[in-house]
Amino acid sequence: MRKVLFVLAAVAGLLATVLVMAPAQWAASALKNATGDRIELADASGTAWNGSGLLVLASSPDPAAPRATLPERLSWRLSPWSLVVGQLDLTVTHPSALTQPLAVRAPLFGAGAATLSATTLRLPASLLVGVGAPWNTIRPGGILLVNWDRLQIGRDRIQGNIGAEWQYASSALTPVSPMGHYRLQTNGIWPGTQLELLTISGPLELKGSGTIAAGGRLRFTGRAQAMAGTDPGVKAQLTGLISLLGRRDGEGALLNFGG
Repeated sequence: MRKVLFVLAAVAGLLATVLVMAPAQWAASALKNATGDRIELADASGTAWNGSGLLVLASSPDPAAPRATLPERLSWRLSPWSLVVGQLDLTVTHPSALTQPLAVRAPLFGAGAATLSATTLRLPASLLVGVGAPWNTIRPGGILLVNWDRLQIGRDRIQGNIGAEWQYASSALTPVSPMGHYRLQTNGIWPGTQLELLTISGPLELKGSGTIAAGGRLRFTGRAQAMAGTDPGVKAQLTGLISLLGRRDGEGALLNFGG
């Protein structure tokens, strides 16, 4: 009996060691599978509990699909002890993309909501190429800022104020740079999210409004046009981009996304 207990203790110790030393590739593989091969952690190192990797976005699971990689390494820390009591306790940091660590807390079982701590996400706009159309055509430049206060994410509801800005906006389809500074405002609730797009400054005016319904269905209508008083030469350089953004309407174009 003593030998059996000794063997069981040794096996338990070995399993605990394996779990604690689980390679970061395990976490990378789990993320890739959970997102349908759309988000990857390339060159993952460390362990599943304390590791880092390069975040890669893909527009589709197709290996030939456009991909974009976030500069610098993203790091994470996952508490194995919280998992034992059925709670996800994850902290994510990045030297330039996150103004402060992002803490994610979520129950592993039951219907409780997950919470995300307040932070600001700062990304190169070129990363949107990895999302697919229309960004892989526009090939944007500049800086994206996405900020939120404490978010609560349930099975069928999200609550919390979210805002986004596109600063120093540019596109490979026009030599005008920057072409503007834009802000997207929301009412902080999903489903039934209300969207409003505003132009803060710049020669290209983008404006519109829309909604995000249950199931993530987006409906957005708006208009793209040169700002009143823009130099004629600059207006001519914006014409090609405006034509690709939507159906021509006079000197501008009508924006229409979703059903």
